[in-house]
Amino acid sequence: MPPNLYTPADGLFSTHVTWEDCEEDMQREFDTMASFGPNKTAKDIGDGNGFMSKMVLIDPDWQHKDKDLPTRFVVKILTQLAIQKVFTEMSEMNNVKNSVSDPKFMADMEEMQKVCHNAEVRTYKHLMKATNENMRIPKIYYMKKFTESNPLKGYIIMEYFDNLRAVPIYENVPPRGVKQVLRHKAVMEAISLKVPIEERSKYPSPFRTVFKSMFEKETLDHFMAMFTAFGGEKLSEKCEHVKAILSDMVDLEWVDNMAEEFGMERVLCHGDLHSNNILWRQNGDDLDMMAVIDYQIAHFGCAATDLVRLFSGCLSGIDRRTQWEQLLEDFCGYLKEEVDDSKMPYTLEQLKEAYRQYFPIGAFMIVTVIGPFFELVCRSSDENLRKKGMDVVMEKTECLLDDIFFYHNRNMELRKKRKVN
Repeated sequence: MPPNLYTPADGLFSTHVTWEDCEEDMQREFDTMASFGPNKTAKDIGDGNGFMSKMVLIDPDWQHKDKDLPTRFVVKILTQLAIQKVFTEMSEMNNVKNSVSDPKFMADMEEMQKVCHNAEVRTYKHLMKATNENMRIPKIYYMKKFTESNPLKGYIIMEYFDNLRAVPIYENVPPRGVKQVLRHKAVMEAISLKVPIEERSKYPSPFRTVFKSMFEKETLDHFMAMFTAFGGEKLSEKCEHVKAILSDMVDLEWVDNMAEEFGMERVLCHGDLHSNNILWRQNGDDLDMMAVIDYQIAHFGCAATDLVRLFSGCLSGIDRRTQWEQLLEDFCGYLKEEVDDSKMPYTLEQLKEAYRQYFPIGAFMIVTVIGPFFELVCRSSDENLRKKGMDVVMEKTECLLDDIFFYHNRNMELRKKRKVN
C-alpha cells in the first residue's frame, strides 16, 4: 500500500510532517539562522476536539536567536488519524459498526480532505489581506498545500494563543459571545464580495463533497445509531420521528442553490462555524473571542447556513429560540457597516426566511453529534459535573429536535403551496 493519510507515518504524532519540515519552514519565513534546540517539545493540543487534523503545539527551544521569534507556535497537520480515533472510540462505546474504518471510505475521504485543506489555505490568503480589527484569525507563518508532487504533507504553521478556554459543542455560549463571532463573519462576508468570480469557482461546495458523504446511507445509519444509543428511552420517540422525515428533509442540491432560491448573493461562508472552531478566553463570567479557525469547508454559498450551524451549536435552546431573530438583525447591522456604501448581498427578510427553511437540515447535522461527543469526552468526569453537563446537553438536544420538526412541517406546507400554485 502506498503512503497515505490514514495509516501512521514516522513524523510528528504519526503524521508525515517532521521536525525538519517545521524548522526549515520557520527559518525560511523568518529569514533566521536560529535552529531548534535539544529541548524542543511537541504536544497534541487538539485531541478530542477535532476530526480532520492534528493540532501540534511546538516549543522549538530556539538556539542562536538573531531576531525576535515566536517562542511557541501551532502546526495544524491534516491527517485521518484523528477522526479514526474518535469514531473508533464512539463506535466501541455505543456498540455500533465503525464505518470510518472501511478502506474505500478512508481512500475517498483522503481525497476530500486534501481538497478541504487547500480551500483553507486559499481562504486564509484572502482573510490575511484584511486590516479590520474585527477580523479575528491567527497570524499565519507558513502554509503548505497538497499538490501532485506533495501528496502527503498538508499543514499550516500559525500563531499560538495561551490561556484559552475550550468550549466544546456540548456546552453553551452566551449570546454576547455569539455576537463577537457575528462581527467576524460580517467582515469575512464583506471582503468576499470583492473576490473575482474565477477565484470563487475554485471553492468546491461542501454540500456536494463533505456533507454529501455524511448523508450517504451507511454513514447516516452510523450517526443515527450512535445518536439513538445516546438518547435511550427518553429520546426514542423523537429519534424515530427524525428517521421518518429524513428522506423528505434532506435535499442537498436545494441547499447548494439556496442563495439563488432566495435571491441572495453568494458570500464566503465558514462552513463549520461552531464553538469548537472558535478560540475563546475566559473574562470573568464572559467569553472573549480571540480567533475563528478551521476554514476547511469554506465555500461561497448562502449566509444562513453558517448562522443555523452557529446558533444550533453554541446557544442554549432557550437563548436560540428567543434571540435568533434579534441576532440576525444585529448581524445585518454589522454587515451593513462593513460593506459601507456598497450594495448589501441580501436583505434581512431574505436571510430570516433562508434561516427558517434551512434549519431542519442544518440543525440535524449538529444535533446528532452533541450527545455522543459529550458521552465520549466526559465518560470519566466527576458524576456531579457529568450530570450538570448532561442537563445542558439534553436541553439543547430536545429543543433542536422539536424545532427541526416545527420547521420541517413549515417547509412541507410551503412545498404544498408551491405545487398548488
